[in-house]
Amino acid sequence: MNLMTRRAALGAIPALGIAGAARSACAQSADSVNIGRVVGVTEAPFYIGEHKGFFRDVGININWTTFNQSQAMLAPLAAGQLDGLGSAVGAGIYNAIGNGVPIKIVGDRGIDYAPYGAAPIIVRTELIKSGRFKSFKDLKGLKVVEPSRGGANTPVIYRALQKGGLSYNDIDHAFLGFSDQVAAMHNGIIDVTCMIEPFASVVLRDGSGTKFAADTDVYPYHQISTLMYSSQFMQRRPDVARRFFVGYLRAIRYYHDALKDGKLAGPTAEDVIAILQSEIKLPDPTIWRSIVPNAVQTDGRVNEASLQFDYHVFDELGLILKPVSVHDAIDYQFADYANHVLGPYHASH
Repeated sequence: MNLMTRRAALGAIPALGIAGAARSACAQSADSVNIGRVVGVTEAPFYIGEHKGFFRDVGININWTTFNQSQAMLAPLAAGQLDGLGSAVGAGIYNAIGNGVPIKIVGDRGIDYAPYGAAPIIVRTELIKSGRFKSFKDLKGLKVVEPSRGGANTPVIYRALQKGGLSYNDIDHAFLGFSDQVAAMHNGIIDVTCMIEPFASVVLRDGSGTKFAADTDVYPYHQISTLMYSSQFMQRRPDVARRFFVGYLRAIRYYHDALKDGKLAGPTAEDVIAILQSEIKLPDPTIWRSIVPNAVQTDGRVNEASLQFDYHVFDELGLILKPVSVHDAIDYQFADYANHVLGPYHASH
């Protein structure tokens, strides 16, 4: 079977499954689903699902709301204004669960393993040139920035400090969103960051920062982002929640087909890059070809061991206000349903 025939055959598999999964939706108008998101490469499955029509194929229309940070999505979700969201699982998520916010982790949205790592450790170039920074032990006393305290970057910084024999309190903490970090690094206001793509490549390209280590060297198989559903969405509209995940898993697999040798260089890469650029609009679109993107799990499941470790870090740092069960916060029923509908993943390269 030649490549084009194989792609056509593979494309027919989800279409057949979706027809059965969404039969009830075909005779009526699309179901609306409200989803919160931030900005970054980990949003790729959302962007792809929208642009490629994977959500429309399952009879769903998405109302997207973009937030500056993940924490800001919790209040509208608790109020029933959001059905789901894409977010890292930070201390704030666990505290929300502990306070009764009805939310479940239902799927993968980004995981880092070599050669895919979307959040490198970047050090201000001048510190390396001057000899001030040579190893992880030199993090002591430096201004290290994260988007928020207790976010997905905190466990990576925690492990980097461990490698230098340091504790989380041995650095000068600063908290800025990723887009603001770019300017702060350029202006010499911050010293070290664990910055996600594509912002990391912007800093590396302008020379203000230097990549010191891959996050996959510091923390391999880190579950950096997830898909979450509100419990109301799961309980009141389970059919819609299942169909959403079918479209979502198609998007995850399409994104995975864009990955090759640690870059966006696979068969679907040109299309994925065009979609990412249309949403994020980098001043220099060629950066997309140089970034190290995150990976995804083609079955849509999360790395629970990573989430357990992160929870331990948050708890050790005193960021967990009320104990919760990480295992009980995860629900695989929607990923399992989508895998049943779509069948096993088959790479297109």
